[in-house]
Amino acid sequence: MLLEGSIHRFNLAGVLQFLAQSGATGVLEVRDFEEYGFIYLVRGRVEAISLPITDEKLGTRLVKAGCLTEQQLAEALMEDAGLSHDQKKLKPLGQRLIEKGYTTSEIIRRIMERQTLDQVFELAHWKNGVFFYDEPEVMPRFQVAIEGDVQGLLLDAYRRIDEGERARKAALVVENEVCYACPLDEECGPVIKSRYLKQDVCLWREMAAVLDESSEGLRDARRLYRSRDEDASATLDASLDGD
Repeated sequence: MLLEGSIHRFNLAGVLQFLAQSGATGVLEVRDFEEYGFIYLVRGRVEAISLPITDEKLGTRLVKAGCLTEQQLAEALMEDAGLSHDQKKLKPLGQRLIEKGYTTSEIIRRIMERQTLDQVFELAHWKNGVFFYDEPEVMPRFQVAIEGDVQGLLLDAYRRIDEGERARKAALVVENEVCYACPLDEECGPVIKSRYLKQDVCLWREMAAVLDESSEGLRDARRLYRSRDEDASATLDASLDGD
């Protein structure tokens, strides 16, 4: 892990700008109380974004844009059911639609660009959560890459915010993220908090005295934001798959 922190203290816009200026190539994972996602960067530019829980998938966007029929999408998704995870990863939905002649790489790129703008707009509203930036030895290879300029994406997001556009996910701001949903809250109190609660960490709930069988729900700060989907991973098909 090269970089991690609290979104409340270090907003995502600032983190993305820092990575862009550094010409970073890696994966920025973001998690809050409701959602998780991955931002793929290559030489400081956004190649793709995946927000699996609230994303409008590529296939749905193509149908809404009139670039694909519902029947064509249904046929492609039926074929998906017979493919392994590795097959989908090597040849995601967008590429298969191009090979079938249902659409073109230019249309796929245009729809993905619109989707990326919407995803950055959603991310600009995140006030809580954590981020983890890592540089894996092998980065996913995107056959249709966005190469989005971070500054341009953020400017579009904040323009839409200034114009009064609202995000799909309501902003949730909590007073203290460390205490949010803590299973030991009833046993805690002002005296314990004043003594053991530090910025981004609670020393009291890490003590051996409270780590017993009755505290199975105890989770550290990172575990607090883990999605219920334990198999969630930064995979190529997460950003292009339509099922």
